[in-house]
Formats: sequence, C-alpha cells, structure tokens
Amino acid sequence: MNPISRGIKNALRSPVRAGAIILMLAVSITLLVSMLVARASINDKINEVKATAGTNITITPAGIQGFMGGGDPLTSEQVSTIKDTDHVASITATLSDQLGDDDTDLESALELGSFGQRQQRFDSDSSETTPTPPSDETGEDGSRRIMGGPRTTVTGTTTPDNNGGLSFTSGETIDGGSGDLVALVGATLAEKNELSVGDTFTMYNKEFTVKGIFTTDNQFQDSGLIIPLETLQTITNQAGAVTSVTATVDSSDNVATVIESLKGSLADKADITSQVEQAEQNVSSLESIAGLALVGVIGAAGAGAIIILLAMIMIVRERRREIGVIKAIGGTNRSVMTQFTSEALTLTVVGGIVGLAIGITVSGPMTNSLVTNGQTTASSNQMPGRQGGPGGMGRPTNFNSPGAQIDQTFKDISSTVTPETLTAAIGIMLLIAIVGSAVPAWFIANIKPAEVLRSE
Repeated sequence: MNPISRGIKNALRSPVRAGAIILMLAVSITLLVSMLVARASINDKINEVKATAGTNITITPAGIQGFMGGGDPLTSEQVSTIKDTDHVASITATLSDQLGDDDTDLESALELGSFGQRQQRFDSDSSETTPTPPSDETGEDGSRRIMGGPRTTVTGTTTPDNNGGLSFTSGETIDGGSGDLVALVGATLAEKNELSVGDTFTMYNKEFTVKGIFTTDNQFQDSGLIIPLETLQTITNQAGAVTSVTATVDSSDNVATVIESLKGSLADKADITSQVEQAEQNVSSLESIAGLALVGVIGAAGAGAIIILLAMIMIVRERRREIGVIKAIGGTNRSVMTQFTSEALTLTVVGGIVGLAIGITVSGPMTNSLVTNGQTTASSNQMPGRQGGPGGMGRPTNFNSPGAQIDQTFKDISSTVTPETLTAAIGIMLLIAIVGSAVPAWFIANIKPAEVLRSE
C-alpha cells in the first residue's frame, strides 16, 4: 500500500477522534467561509459606492432655497453650460412651483399645522408688492386664523425616475423631455381628490391627464405632482427657468475638477454642493466592516491550522513505534511524511466539506449581522441632518439625511457566494493542512528507528 492510501485509511481508523477533529475543523472553516463571503460582498459594495456615490453635484440658484430667498432661477444658458462642462456625463434639471387655490381645481392634501401657518402667513398674491400682515380673525378655539392655505407642490423635471424612492402604485412614468400635459400624482394627493390613472384635473387653466400614481412613504412628497420640465416652464411663463440641476460626473475622481469649472463659469449665480463627503463616510464605514471580516478570516484560518497541528502532533507521538518500524524496514522520511501529510489532508478535506456546506448556508445571516452592527455604529456617528433635497422644499424627491443615506447603503448589501470566494476557501483549507503538517513532519524526520525500538 502506498503512503497516500495508507494515510487516507489511517485518518479514519479512530472514528471518535477523527469525528472530534473533523467537527472542530468544520466549525473553524464555517467561520472562515462565512467571513470570506461577507468580506467579498462588502468589498463589492465598496467598489459600487466608489463608482456611483459621490459623483453627483447639485447646482441651485444663489439666494434661493426651496420657495424661500430672493435670487433668480438658473437660465437655460446656465443649464447648457453645466451640461457641456468636461466630465459631466448627464444632468437632471428641475423647476419647483406651488399651486394656490386659484391655480388648480385640486384640493391640497396637506393640513396646515403651526409650522405651515408660520411659513404661509403672508398673502402670496403676485399683485401685492408688500407682505400682508397676519389676519386678526379668531377661531372658535381662540386661536388666530392665518391668511392663506396649504399649497400643492408641483415639480417639473427632465427625469421623473430620478426622484429617489419613487415607486408606482398604478400607471407608469412620463417622458420628462416632452411638453405634454401629463402628470404623476402623489398617492396622498390622489386619494384626497379621488384621482386614478386616466383621470384629468386642471392646473393653470390647462387640463392634465394622470399617467401614474406614485408613493415615497413621505407625506410631503406624496402630496405633490410631477410633470415634464418644459410643460411647467410653459404654463407658468418661466421659459428656461430651473431651480435645481443635478450633474452626474463620469468619475468621482473628477468631481473636484468639475466643481472648480462650474464655480468659474457660473460665478456667484449658483450654489454648488456634492456628495463626496457622504461617499467617503459610507466607504469608511464599509471598510471598517470589511476589516473586521478579514480579522475573522485570519482568526478562523489560524484556529484551523492550530487544530490540525495539535491533532497531528498527538497522532505522531502516539505512533512513534509505527514510524520507527516503517523506517527500520526501509521506509524513508519522505514516504513517512507523505503518509502523515495525506492523513492531515484527509481530515482537513472532510472537515472542509462539512464547513463549506454550513458556511455557505450561514453566510447570509452572518453578513447581515456584521452589516447591522456596522450600520448601527455608522448611523450613530452621524449628526442629524436637515432634511432637504437638491430641489429644496418644493421638490418631491427623497429627502434623505446622511444617516438615512448610510442606512440605504447598508441595506443594499447582500451576501453572494462567488467562484472566487470558494477558490479562496479551498486554497486556505489546503494551506491549513500543510501548515498543520509541518511541525509533525519535523518530528517524524527526527525519529530514529533504533531509539524507538529500544525504548519500546
């Protein structure tokens, strides 16, 4: 019988001991595989964040925030300048407006609370050149009635699907590049006015057709309208006017260059912000989790190597007489080492197969556990942000604070077992067997047949 066959047979000749060794190795390799999968999944997300996050630059008119301020909207020439800037891959242009009672037959879905009353205590009639003082009218409950009512927000945009968190309960999206009289209606506003897909309503004396009902799980956003940018510019006599532009840069490496170019071309006519800092925060948090997973991989590999090392040392010590006899009848150090290395490899492979199966099964929950802990830490380190979007208060976009954006980044991570991950796990398993056999091989090489037989 050759040394390899003899090693494989000897590995299983003591079922209890072999079972214990295999079980310990299986636990170690389970942790190894799950940590490898978690690390690979997180690294994939890091690459995705680096490629996509932090590449957006928001340009808004200087002196304007939402429906407040005294500046002027961006012009079509300025929008063209932004679009033609080097490294700008695409842009989303937005114009926000508010509808008063005389502008539409829709009833606002928002009820004015104390904040809304404070913001709308002035008469918004365009014929007035000075603010109208608050009304002295008193309600039955003794509270002062404020002039004006809740407004319905309408957003004109070139890319309706770019509104974060937008999902349809019915209907479909619209073409933001057209000038059609069509609209997407927020679910709350649709319910308030009993609107469904195909229904019509009036806005600025124009009849609009409802093409879709959307929801964002945000009451303010779900109380608004989205229509094509050109349509809103036309019906409000604001040709070329834009209140927000989101420029997507071809690479995060070029964001700083684009910002400098835009500051030079737009001068003091626009405020420019980017997501670079947020992307760096996300990547930093993910890298911390990936580092923790790497520590788990190293720890699991080390534990496996120690397990097989101690097991083989014990086996070699117990079988010194057998080794001495083999050498006495002509066996070489190489053949004896091959036998015991085969034995170690057999135990490792059997434990590895069990560990791989369990590791693949638990890699999902293990990744989720790491991500959840990292998400809690990352979110707790964020200062609460003022909720606001590129379009300001009037844009029905996804008003995510930094913490919410990190939550979304972590939420999108899912564990995936790839061929590369399995190859790495198998390679580490073989390394464990080799390392675990190294010291026992040294013991074998130093066993002298005469001494063994004499002592026995």
